Order: sequence, then structure tokens, then C-alpha cells
Amino acid sequence: MDKLRGGSLGGGGSSSGAPSTAPGHEHHQLEQYQYPKNLIEQYLRASSKIKKFERAGFFKRFAPSVVDVQADFQRLAYSFEESGIQQYAAMCHIGYAKCESYGGAPQRESEAYLRAARSFLAAHNESGRLHLRTRHSGFREGAVHCYHRAADRAVDGCVFKAAILRELKQLQRQLDSTSSFASPTHQIHDLEISAETSGQRGDFRSALQHYDDIVDNVYERRGARMYGELLRRVEVLRLLLLVHLNLPPARQSPAHIKLIEYYYNLAQFESLPCSADDGGSAERPGAFVPEQQQYALAEITCAWVERKMCDLKHLLRDFGAEFGSLSDMERQLLAVMHAELARSY
Repeated sequence: MDKLRGGSLGGGGSSSGAPSTAPGHEHHQLEQYQYPKNLIEQYLRASSKIKKFERAGFFKRFAPSVVDVQADFQRLAYSFEESGIQQYAAMCHIGYAKCESYGGAPQRESEAYLRAARSFLAAHNESGRLHLRTRHSGFREGAVHCYHRAADRAVDGCVFKAAILRELKQLQRQLDSTSSFASPTHQIHDLEISAETSGQRGDFRSALQHYDDIVDNVYERRGARMYGELLRRVEVLRLLLLVHLNLPPARQSPAHIKLIEYYYNLAQFESLPCSADDGGSAERPGAFVPEQQQYALAEITCAWVERKMCDLKHLLRDFGAEFGSLSDMERQLLAVMHAELARSY
């Protein structure tokens, strides 16, 4: 019995001739079985770290290191790609892009969003090849969103941005026959280009109309949270255009009046700054505008409503100097408004 017991433990055999499984081998098999699950758990941990960083506010020294979180997302993205789980690879690339946004590197942020778009597209194509009954447009919609984000963060006029738009154009050809994508995705880019063109030639009323159409298109499909940065930029431009055009109340739409009232009340301390993360509607004014920008815009609105034009001139200049992340269109409009006020005040 001792020899049999010893042989069973030492040689890996048994009295019945069936091979036994060593504990280390069982552990290895268990790890293999749980491999995707372990990766997803790591992704969730990395995501929770970046949320902690976002919530840290002014107490950045208590937040996790952005560099470490970024390295986690990069490693996990490659692991998911090797495992063929493309949708999670895409989400890791998005996490990587968010880390780049904190470092003020728009080109690398754009490249990360492009990788995310390609991963979402690969997930969509793979589900089609497998003829999955549960196949839906979510991956394709994610790809379109990431292509738009990549184009938005890329430098205007560069070859890289042109390549992004070519890929997006190829994808949108496939979407033309799908009615659920008729709005807002198809029209947003063209509307923003039209608004910028109108602004450059001084047709600010047309520019305002185009920006209003962008907001309507996004809200129509309840897609506000997918276009947070776009809605931030458009809200700032709409408010500045309303101040610049100085339209009488009869010429303002209900949305214009609501926007002006929100920022004026904020300046009078009759309301608190809102956010898309506070559990309320993402379609309210200020939902995607950072709190500091909201207060600065509130001061601009108050000076305009109360006809304090000298104060308005200085506030416009300070707004452009304080926020380095403003788009070229925002800076151009601020310069036009400041120059016009400087001629009279």
C-alpha cells in the first residue's frame, strides 16, 4: 500500500491506471478558464481609478497616478485584442484617451480614439461573421462616436485628420441605409463645418442656427452623454453668439432664453452649477460645461444683460486667457467680440 501510495504521489499514476491531475495543473486550468473574467475585473479596477481621479477635483495629490492608470489601460487593450474581445479593447483605448486628455495631448488622445473606433468596428464585423442573433448596432454606433471624437481632437488640416474622416466616410456609407442613424451622427460633422464657415465670413446668425441644429440633433436621439465635449463647445459658442448678436427677446427661441436665464441666475447666485454627473438631465444648460467655465460665462452674461460693456470687454479677454483648451472657433469668436467692443469702450 505504501509503495502504491508513494507511486501515485510521485509518478503521477494511480492504481486504476487513470492519470491524476497535479494541484499546479488544476490551478493553471482554473486560471485559463477565468482568463477573460480576470481581464474584465482588471478593466473595472482601472475604470474605478480614473473615476476617482475625475472626482478628486482640486485634491489631485490624493488621486491615483494618471500615468499608472494609462499604462493599465494600454496593457489591457493589447490583452483584450489578443483574446479577441474587441469591444473591451475599444473601451480600454477610450480610457487611455481620457488619460491623455488630462495631460493636454490632443494628438495622442485622437490616436487612442481612432484605435477605439477600429476595435469597435472589428467587434461589429466579428458579430456579423458569427451570424449572432443578438447582433445589434451598438458596436457600430460606438465606432462612429469614437471616429468623431478622434477627428475632433486631431489638429485641423493635418493628414491624420483627413485619414480619420476618410475611414468615417467609408463607415457612414454603410449607415446610409439604416434609418436609426439618420440623426444625429450623420449631420453633426457637416453642421459644425457649416457653422464654422458661417462664422468665418461673419454670418453669425447662420452660425447660431447651425449650432442650434446640432443640439437638436443630439437631443433627438437622447445621445447627449455620447457628445459631451461637442455639447460643451457648442453651448459656449451659442451663448457667446447670443451676446454678440444682442438679439431682442422676440427674436430669441425658448432654448436661447433658457440658456441666458440659466447663466444669469448663476451669476446672481440664484442657482447652482449643474453637471451631467449629478443625476439630473443631460439636456440642461451647463450639463457638460466645467464648473469654472460656467461661472466665467455667468459673469459674461451678467455684464451683457446689465449693459456693463467695459466689464464685458475685459471678461471676454480673461475668458480666452484663462482656458487653454478652447477650440479655434471659440477663440476666433472671442477675438471678434473683444475687437468690436474695444472700438467703442
